Amino acid sequence: MTFIITLLCIFSFSMAKDLSVGFMIYGDPIPEEALYAFDWLVVDPDSTHTKRVMNAFYLRDRRVKLIAYVSVGEAEPYRNYFKEVKKDWILGENKVWKSYVTDLRSEEYINFLLERVFPRLKQFDGFFLDTLDSHQLFLKEGRDLETARNNLAKLVKILKQTYPDKLILLNRGFEVMEATRGYADAIVAESLFHGITYDEKKEYKPMKAEDTQWLMEKLNKAVRLGYKVIVIDYVDPRDRDLQLRTARKIYELGFVPYVSDKYLRTFGVSSYKLKPRRILMLYSRELYKDPSISKLSRIIQPWLEYLGYVPVLMEIERAILDDRLNYFMGDIYAGIVVEGSGYKDGEKLHKWLLKKKEEGIKVFFLDSFGFPEENQYLKDFGIKVIGRLSLGQSYIAESSSFEFFEVQPVFDRLPMTIPNGVKEHIKVRAGGAVFYPLAVTEWGGYALFGSLTVQHEDLTLFVVDPLKLFSKVFEPYKLVPDVTTENGRRILLVHIDGDAFFGRADFEPSKNVAEVIRDEIIRKYPIPHTVSIIEGEIAPHGLYPKEAPKLEEIARSIFSLDNVELASHTFSHPFKWQELEILEKTIGEAVYHKDVAFNLPIEGYKFDLRREIEGSIEYINRQLAPKDKKVKVFLWSGDANPSEEAIRQTYEAGVYNINGGYTWINRENPYRMFIGPMGVNKGEYFQIYAPIMNENIYTNLWTDFYGFVRVIDTFLMTEKPYRIKPMNIYYHMYSGQKIASLEALRKVYSWALSQEPIPLFLSEYAQKVLDFRSAAFLEHIADQSFIVRSGSALRTLRIDRRVHVDTSRSKGVVGYKQHGDVTYVSLDASGDYVVAVSENPPAFNVLSSNGRVLDFIQKDGYYRFTLKAYVPLELELVAPGCKLQVSPTPDKQEKIGSLVKISYVRNKDVRVEAYCKK
Repeated sequence: MTFIITLLCIFSFSMAKDLSVGFMIYGDPIPEEALYAFDWLVVDPDSTHTKRVMNAFYLRDRRVKLIAYVSVGEAEPYRNYFKEVKKDWILGENKVWKSYVTDLRSEEYINFLLERVFPRLKQFDGFFLDTLDSHQLFLKEGRDLETARNNLAKLVKILKQTYPDKLILLNRGFEVMEATRGYADAIVAESLFHGITYDEKKEYKPMKAEDTQWLMEKLNKAVRLGYKVIVIDYVDPRDRDLQLRTARKIYELGFVPYVSDKYLRTFGVSSYKLKPRRILMLYSRELYKDPSISKLSRIIQPWLEYLGYVPVLMEIERAILDDRLNYFMGDIYAGIVVEGSGYKDGEKLHKWLLKKKEEGIKVFFLDSFGFPEENQYLKDFGIKVIGRLSLGQSYIAESSSFEFFEVQPVFDRLPMTIPNGVKEHIKVRAGGAVFYPLAVTEWGGYALFGSLTVQHEDLTLFVVDPLKLFSKVFEPYKLVPDVTTENGRRILLVHIDGDAFFGRADFEPSKNVAEVIRDEIIRKYPIPHTVSIIEGEIAPHGLYPKEAPKLEEIARSIFSLDNVELASHTFSHPFKWQELEILEKTIGEAVYHKDVAFNLPIEGYKFDLRREIEGSIEYINRQLAPKDKKVKVFLWSGDANPSEEAIRQTYEAGVYNINGGYTWINRENPYRMFIGPMGVNKGEYFQIYAPIMNENIYTNLWTDFYGFVRVIDTFLMTEKPYRIKPMNIYYHMYSGQKIASLEALRKVYSWALSQEPIPLFLSEYAQKVLDFRSAAFLEHIADQSFIVRSGSALRTLRIDRRVHVDTSRSKGVVGYKQHGDVTYVSLDASGDYVVAVSENPPAFNVLSSNGRVLDFIQKDGYYRFTLKAYVPLELELVAPGCKLQVSPTPDKQEKIGSLVKISYVRNKDVRVEAYCKK
């Protein structure tokens, strides 16, 4: 009961429709959360990052309207059109903002804006016209001001006539708001309660009462004229409480608030406040040359993801030099986990982390502190060192807040630390001294070597359950975005690397292995498959030119199947991606060498990254793809460890990049280290890992041909005690070579399908992962109600308790399913969700389905939705007291108590309407 009451306070029943507006003009990058948190977002149109966001294929269903910032009354030297601004149009310099005030009396200048500036911005959803009153710094006479005012009104009217679908926002356009009524959409004003000094320092200050009163009169007039009114106030981002109070005060006056820092660089507070989900994970380049092999990524990241956080992996030096992180990061980051072993400048790291701690960001140290383990440094974190455990010194773990998990702690030459305010701990006695090698504190905590993990030969074993530890360090989310489940069912994915497409089946040499996989697997198991080819294996200009016509025809026949989506597995199948790139850069070419096989030996081919990615995609689209299909996925080959540049090229090509990772926990290796994360950061880009490893691992590098059946262990062990991964049948074309390997595939498919999954394409899973990372978790500033906004692919929220969800009072919620101690909340495709919980079951609940929700309407006891599946549709719903209409008529429908089970033999689409008593 206590938990349910708590949830009622957290999850909103309201259907809040308040406008949320943000301004992120002067700082890069724009957080992807902003694309969902805000309805309108004003951005710098010339920013490289803005352009990237606008063109990002995976952000195609962002809810935000992007509004281009345009300085009308001032010309900024860094704009690409500044060189076209004539000297005659300049009235003088604004030294505070280092720009030039323009003459709005000049019709030539007005025409320049209309003809040269705004057409460049037509891809945006609107225009924010700034500096509309700057000319008043230089123009004082009535006639001059009147001419400028008339020209400004003329500009707004022509803009609306030229771009009728664009939003137009005026910053302090008080002089023209009567004339532009019906043409502009909103009036924006700055500094109602809090502003900044108009000088070089730009210090934060409260506004004088008379200034607030004057501005209030203008804003109320704007409301009477029918404008939306947006108020920007400036408050130090370190004072989040004052930001929130100020936003609430503006909101209660009936205006749309945006309270942010003086440079509009941080994620401010509008009608909603963002709940930060990012965790910055810092590793030392001296310890790891590549982020994918870092302990933070391999061992820690999966459990932070399970808790609902978004780990962002970054090298320490890069983070310290990052201007955005140095400015302020508490707006989007909830914490930092740092593995600083080996970092060369510990004093610099100490200073930086101390600053972040003072900003209110939780800091957790893994293995060591990364700076000198001396009292003069540790005291800033409330830690005292009383000595050092010497080599071979005996000790005993006297008490622990956590049960020991996979291994007992092992300590050696540690600083004997005693922290203030210990909340959770491992307490050790050595001789007459007591110290804490692991501690959770108010500011975060630490786990020194041997207290969280122990290295045993090739195994990294956990001393304590990482999920339980980090649940104490960072606040667990009551609602967690989930990429393993949709509509109450565990997701099933299948993807095939194209390796050995050309090979012959041992048991039927007349057939290529690709034909065997096509006929014996893909056609007989008509669930979604993501299938790839290696261009260099099947194209006429590849390894087997004589066989190419037949191989290409087989590829076309596979790609034409309804249950197949297209993927590329490169041109020459690089085995070592980054080594090849280094060779390409250092000697100008990277060719096959008999002693260094970095890729397939294609005669005359010199490694070219763009040829591997863009070229192979273009080849498939041009030569092999049906007219209605294009490549959606790029599957990394070999070590699956590409560089940031390689990953960038996949994003620019508009395809999902997948593969890599190391999830293959099984009965022989039942350790948590064999569960990998969703992917890894490579600079500004994210590589998505295969949820579960391929048959090459399970067959011991293709020696035990039946060994892939062990993947069933992995499916089971990533289901319990936590469903942390979807099921993923991932293998190569050469699994069609042997009878044993083919039988293993059949057993794996049959077992997976017996679990009643929801089969999806790999691209759909990839979009879920990216939506997981960009989803915005928000609190309404008026009543603290909780809202989740995301892309439409993220269809499940997880509650780590058994609760009932009231679908009638929720928003975007189709139903829920209790699974063990967990409740999976099923969502529609709106990307805008409110979850209401209740003590009792609802009148209507979609319990589970193997189909995806295409639309969902819920109002006053009426429910209507469409489901579309890739296989014959199945549906379970609970609707006591509801009148159901299901179309088409089910082939089978049975009622067991209040449970209705519906299934079809062939039909994959269904429309459901329910009329329920209130």
